[in-house]
Amino acid sequence: MNTRQMRYFIKVFELGNMTKAAAALHIAQPALTQQMHLLEAELGVTLFLRSTRGVKPTEEGTLLYKHTQTIMRQIDNTKAVLHRHDHPISGTVSIALASSTARMLALPLIHQIKQRYPSIILEIVDLPSADLTRQVLQGRVDFALTPDQQEIKGMVLKPFLVEELLLLLHSETKIRSRRIRIEDIKDVPLILPSLPNRLRSRIDHAFLERRLPYDLIAEASTSAILIPAVKNGLAATILPYSAAHEEIHEGTISMRRFDFEFFREIFICHTNNIMRNDAVDCVMDECEKTAARLIKNNAWKYTQLL
Repeated sequence: MNTRQMRYFIKVFELGNMTKAAAALHIAQPALTQQMHLLEAELGVTLFLRSTRGVKPTEEGTLLYKHTQTIMRQIDNTKAVLHRHDHPISGTVSIALASSTARMLALPLIHQIKQRYPSIILEIVDLPSADLTRQVLQGRVDFALTPDQQEIKGMVLKPFLVEELLLLLHSETKIRSRRIRIEDIKDVPLILPSLPNRLRSRIDHAFLERRLPYDLIAEASTSAILIPAVKNGLAATILPYSAAHEEIHEGTISMRRFDFEFFREIFICHTNNIMRNDAVDCVMDECEKTAARLIKNNAWKYTQLL
């Protein structure tokens, strides 16, 4: 298996069609089909199930796709390191973000990278927080901004920021207190992040400490579901300001602060065994600068840099 075959395989996997993949790769379809057959013969497995509608990856094909992505990223990073004195800073940098963090940081960061480093292509991977560490360890992304990350062998953690956790409510929900106690919401219907989730663990601990139950009506793995549920009046939730800043500004969601310290920490996470290039270091630096600017301008409220 060579790098050309890996690139061909990735394109076929992503497009699910030999004809479309051949066109995207600018090669003849019979040649591409032959390369996939040769790859299957070399590996001794079936990578795709063929039909008139295209190709569907097998379990082995999906596993190979995950590994080839990691391999190709390391190859590209190695080339960039070796030629860093010959070319401007360039390459593709992948960042994994929790949905709430992505809502606040992704667009300003893309804008900043485009201005300062036009040769860098930024890939934002928006994931449930429970999946972020796995993406880093498996080499599928260059780094992640991970909430409440614990130390893991092979992982480098750099403290990034602290976000206060807020009660988010439909704009017409009536709660008199400006500062909320846990006791005030034990009967409020809640939709919360799905376990395993460290933010959810913090919420559960807050109720357990006071020996109180809560009214859980649903769970969701990302704020892309949690926030619309609150906006539509289905339930309240507990998340940082970043998750609902647009809706709070619009007035479709209201927020309350708690009367005790309730927060989560975000870390910059990357592995210590994969070669990084200058582009990755530049994007990490811009993440910190962009966050600092958003906080200073009061766009990222109830948040402090570490």
